[in-house]
Amino acid sequence: MTALFKSGEPDLQADNKRLQEENQRLHRAVEELSVLNEIALAINSTMETDKINELIVGKCVKRVGVEQGTIHLFGSQEADLAKTLIRVSEPSKAGLPMRMSWQLQGWMLKNKRPLLISDLATDTRFSGADTQGLPIKSLLAVPLELKGQLIGILNLFNKKTGEFTADDARLVAIIASQCAQVIENARLYTEEVKLRRLEEDLANAKSIQQRLLPEKPPEIPGLQLAGVSHPARDVGGDYFDFIDLGSNHWGIAVGDVSGKGMPAALMMANLQATLRGFAHTSPAAADTVAAVNKLLVASTDSQTFVTLFYAVYNADTRTLTYCNAGHNPPMRFKNDGTLELLETGGLIAGAFSWSDYIQESITLEPGECLLIFTDGVTEAANPADDQFGEERLEKVLREGGKTNASAVIQRVLDAVLKFQADAPVADDITLVCLKT
Repeated sequence: MTALFKSGEPDLQADNKRLQEENQRLHRAVEELSVLNEIALAINSTMETDKINELIVGKCVKRVGVEQGTIHLFGSQEADLAKTLIRVSEPSKAGLPMRMSWQLQGWMLKNKRPLLISDLATDTRFSGADTQGLPIKSLLAVPLELKGQLIGILNLFNKKTGEFTADDARLVAIIASQCAQVIENARLYTEEVKLRRLEEDLANAKSIQQRLLPEKPPEIPGLQLAGVSHPARDVGGDYFDFIDLGSNHWGIAVGDVSGKGMPAALMMANLQATLRGFAHTSPAAADTVAAVNKLLVASTDSQTFVTLFYAVYNADTRTLTYCNAGHNPPMRFKNDGTLELLETGGLIAGAFSWSDYIQESITLEPGECLLIFTDGVTEAANPADDQFGEERLEKVLREGGKTNASAVIQRVLDAVLKFQADAPVADDITLVCLKT
């Protein structure tokens, strides 16, 4: 009996060892599930990316027992480092670095597997790593991967009791692998919210800009007047205006601000306010343009300028006094079939404070047509990258210039649209037509 008992003792010890190992495995599994459950319960679908990252890092700092943890999220490319950074640390350890050295990050980008360092100072792989002179002894870094793409790194610095273990690396790696999709979803949600806000802002800006343009042309005895502006984007830099100057005089303006999008739209609003302000103080078109030029030079940078055609129309005498500041010359079609380009004026506005401007007066006879336009008309391109050009515009006007002002504009728009076919719209299009 004694011999039989002794022969079974090793088996009992082995069973106890296996039982202890199984208990440890189950304990680790429970701990892993517990952390993941805590994170899952704390996260909701509308949390911002930074809040989710802070929560994940905080759980890791607490569970593993370290002085500090960080998450780095990269940009759209892995080489686009440290676009987002979240740090969680003990108050007394706030001086620790917020990021691994570039040398350590490079190792993670290359290897894409957990990195465990017990003593950074003696680790020959990273001799001379820049720690900014701060006390980093040990660290654990694990990759955040999604569909084989490294989207970030989860780092833990300085374990408070002993060294990082393989179990620590396993736990943090599981958290990282399970949370990578959550982090990416949160990032996409945050980007979606930003995009919606931007779309709302653009919609509001478009509405405001449309209200800055004349809702309808004024009724002027003996003159048909029409205008339209189509921005290439939600908002644009083209501008037209009809200004009641009193005493049967009307200011007529068409401008094209350099650039596109929101900056050009803001400049367009500035141009409108500036021109309207000066138009009422000076009856001379050239004086108004000169004053606009000086103010724009003083309030904008050297890369911002405006091409501007401004005219004062006297309805009693059908006289149009104009000044062209570097704008596409408007086309005047006379009753005898000849074409006149209105070029008198000066340089673009907003570029040179010393620019001089002159004006010229013409009398519009009954039946004449005058078209003012921006370069979005003549420079409209088709799929072969050919431009609409002034010759095609002149042909359209000769064929349909006897119709009313609104019909003239519509014929031009239709011709440009047909010419462009499926080519993208590259520039704003603005047209103003005068018919006597």
